[in-house]
Amino acid sequence: MIKYLKTLLLFTTYVAVIWFEPKATAQPSHLGTYGMRANGVYGFHFASNTVAKTNMNLSGYVPGFDITILKNGLHKEAFSKTYGNPLLGLSIKYFRMNRPDTFGQSLGILPSFDLPLISSKKLRISARIGYGVNFNTVQYHRQKNFDNRAISSALNFGFDLGSSMHYKLTPKLMLELNGGLYHVSNGSLKMPNGGLNILYGALGACYFFQDIGEYVKPNYAYSGKRWHVSTHISFGYRELGYFDYVTQFWVANASINPTYSLSKLYEIGVGIDGFYDATQTLLYEEKLRVRDVKEKEKFHLAMGVYQRFNIGKLFLPFGIYRYVAPMQVIKEKVYIRFGLGYQFHKSFYTGLFFKGTINKRQQLQSDFMECSFGFRF
Repeated sequence: MIKYLKTLLLFTTYVAVIWFEPKATAQPSHLGTYGMRANGVYGFHFASNTVAKTNMNLSGYVPGFDITILKNGLHKEAFSKTYGNPLLGLSIKYFRMNRPDTFGQSLGILPSFDLPLISSKKLRISARIGYGVNFNTVQYHRQKNFDNRAISSALNFGFDLGSSMHYKLTPKLMLELNGGLYHVSNGSLKMPNGGLNILYGALGACYFFQDIGEYVKPNYAYSGKRWHVSTHISFGYRELGYFDYVTQFWVANASINPTYSLSKLYEIGVGIDGFYDATQTLLYEEKLRVRDVKEKEKFHLAMGVYQRFNIGKLFLPFGIYRYVAPMQVIKEKVYIRFGLGYQFHKSFYTGLFFKGTINKRQQLQSDFMECSFGFRF
């Protein structure tokens, strides 16, 4: 698990650096102001499986809270001119899961960004992205907790995607309303791994220790090079199967993504993926092992729509793909990819990307986490 957390460590380090960077005297004093956020959270957990003996649905409502250390904006002129004054956060996100004897409690530690989309004098609407680690108190156990086929390890990845609305009550106090989807899984490093998918809403307040000034409108207008091509190679490791029929194997991927920049924030284009992966042949074949899969059945080609959201040196890819060859071994045709990348050089990047397939029940299931290295031109 440790090697798959390296990119998360890069993200956390990057956030720490920009939090504690020295103030630039040329910038307005409200940039870099620290604060706190406290929200009550309520959501619905879409369980990945049913009770084994009765087929009863395990989905249900979950209460929780979110406590965050905030920083308003950065002391970087180019960043502020583009993104306005985004909120950087380091959040503790807690849920008391439905059926706590089965699913326990969930505690996430997530660096996050609130990126302004619409701003006025007192109102701001933003997109929120968070990516970090999640601790789960109860896991799958074949004898003691067979019905928790969502979480099999204490340490997992947490991904938060949603939106937020802030209304300024005073120069230091803001009312906040937000909502989104919170996904937790271990990237199929250990099975079972149905994952947690919580659709939630939250209400609370943000308090800053100094006046944060007026909301600054972002300027995402783009005037540079429009066409880009990103290409990367990735590798991952996964377990597949349940109970007595678990097999482990490595996977590899090569991707090429030509994109067109609509703004400084957003690019869209075509995604082309090539895989070396035994998963498709093994799906729904409990007694097969990876050694039973022919080499030619491990090579797959997929195409889809690729999108990239840029946040300074960080970026978030999101793509929807469909396998196109060889169709005779493909059992689940559609998958998505998202995650976090770090453009540490104008031409080179690294990332930790999640690949998840839409299964026969129309649910998102985790395939594997990809540790990637790429080139962009």
